[in-house]
Amino acid sequence: MGCSTSCRRTVRLHEIYDVRGSRMCTSRILGAQVLAAGLLMAACTQSPPGMVVDPDLEAMEADYIIFGLTNYLTREGIREAVVEADTALVFQDSTVVLLRGNVKLTAYHEELGTEKAVVTSDRGRLDTSTNALWAEGNAVLIIQADGRRIESHRLTYTPENNLIESDTFTVMYDGDDIIEGTSFTSDLNFERVLVRNARTRGGAIRF
Repeated sequence: MGCSTSCRRTVRLHEIYDVRGSRMCTSRILGAQVLAAGLLMAACTQSPPGMVVDPDLEAMEADYIIFGLTNYLTREGIREAVVEADTALVFQDSTVVLLRGNVKLTAYHEELGTEKAVVTSDRGRLDTSTNALWAEGNAVLIIQADGRRIESHRLTYTPENNLIESDTFTVMYDGDDIIEGTSFTSDLNFERVLVRNARTRGGAIRF
């Protein structure tokens, strides 16, 4: 079966080195190993000619590179979140997967199955053993219930601790109000969002 330009690919790093993009399909062994790390993807049997590895990715020396990652995070069989990224770097001796380009985490209400928050960033790290995500570079959190938007250089999502937080400068947009602070923390139901050392522009702080 051929693949379109939007088809997701899973490749062994040395295959890109050797073939320079003429063959971008996975072996059964590769598929099993990557699936064992908790990652879901589709493999292509063809790819555009002349595809090469970005030098920055090449320098990472990952065991596998996944193009077009979609990873479903579950806890006790219940969908907790979905993580997407343009590129994922997988290392056989680590549970941490490095994410590059258009990183997105969509968190769900476990009881209702509806979206409760979306996190986006330029890059990130996903721990497949705990479902924790470190989102870095233009990190943004959108709280779906009320539309609040939180921006920071770095956001850390740790479902085991029912926590999302940042330890760097944070800006929260809450309607007409703009709240700035040195860091923030919140539970994953967003019942209490705490911006530390907060100062506001445009109105009163409302949590």
